[in-house]
Amino acid sequence: MLKNNKVIINHAKYITDTNVGYLLGNPVEYQTDKKHDIMALLNEYKKQTINDLDNEIAKDLSIFGRSYEYVFANEDAEPRSCEIDNRNAIVVYDDTVEHNKLFGLIYRPIYEGETFKYYEIIYCDKKEIRQYKSYSKSLKQEGESKPHTFGDVPIIEYRNNPEILGDFETVISLIDAYNLLQSDRINDKEQLVDAILCLYGMDFDEEQAEMLSDSRMLANIPGDGKVEYLVKTLQENDVDILRQNLEKDIHKISMTPNMSDENFVGNSSGVAIRYKLLAFEQNIKNKERYLEKGLMERFKLYNSFLVSKSQMQKVPVEEVDAIFKRNLPSNDFEISQMINNLADYVDTETLIAQLSFIKNAKETVEAKQKEDENKPTLPYVNNFIQSQIPDTNDEEDVEIEV
Repeated sequence: MLKNNKVIINHAKYITDTNVGYLLGNPVEYQTDKKHDIMALLNEYKKQTINDLDNEIAKDLSIFGRSYEYVFANEDAEPRSCEIDNRNAIVVYDDTVEHNKLFGLIYRPIYEGETFKYYEIIYCDKKEIRQYKSYSKSLKQEGESKPHTFGDVPIIEYRNNPEILGDFETVISLIDAYNLLQSDRINDKEQLVDAILCLYGMDFDEEQAEMLSDSRMLANIPGDGKVEYLVKTLQENDVDILRQNLEKDIHKISMTPNMSDENFVGNSSGVAIRYKLLAFEQNIKNKERYLEKGLMERFKLYNSFLVSKSQMQKVPVEEVDAIFKRNLPSNDFEISQMINNLADYVDTETLIAQLSFIKNAKETVEAKQKEDENKPTLPYVNNFIQSQIPDTNDEEDVEIEV
């Protein structure tokens, strides 16, 4: 019987997980100068664990090349975000060189059983939100338009790169070829077990066939007889070389390193590892730029909403930095030496943010300042020490226990 196994080695999942983990393995931090207070906005992020949403968006970017986020106000009049399936959303821009956002649509089909009934549509522009039902020949608005205070279209379009390509989209044919090669190897192995037995110069009756089946033995072979299996010669070395070349091409073209490769074995320094990850780092940096653009749009929407509620002051987007920390093993001892060398030239918050175990540099600096303020002053410490030393002018010998 012809074997037809279909084996899947999921390189696509590996590429996506590696890219997303390296980019957002550590949560994004937001920093601004001391004259701007963004804690109210960051608290809204914390309430909904915005880091989880960032990972979902980055994963969709890696798979589809595009992702959408909808910003809305919940029942408690708090700003919230949710991810929208990129197949159910559209953002429309004008035809100027700036490509300003005009409006956005979120739509989903409604079925009764298996029968399609209508599309449910949410329309958002810079001032209001409307809901529609779209039938085959009509469009009907549901309820009244609802004004919003987000200051812009509350639908954010994220892009993975200028071409809107997923991370593994350029190597799909290579992944298919790799899976086909591995499937054929397994099929060949199974067919080898079921190979045809050929006998030359001898008779083979039912009794001998039964004995061969039961005991795996064959007797009474004549001197000029010959027995062998009819099999296809397998060139395993050639096949394995082809497999290795396909795997290398998959990682090379997708710019995703193979972490199990021998190049990553050993006690390499952080700089040496970064040289090996140069192409990967450049690709992640491009992804970071486009993701940061969307995150700044989200910041602007949240800021406008909270300003309208008098919960914070307006903060210009250009005054805010989104800090991405690579999810790599780091040598904090080397980083601490670098911090000491740059202490007179770079602000403390920026330097502290370089340490891998620091989650919020601003909070860490403020906690250190409070700790220093609460420490006793040097004169007080000296007086306390002097008070504990016995008076040596007494005639009696004083024995001090150490």
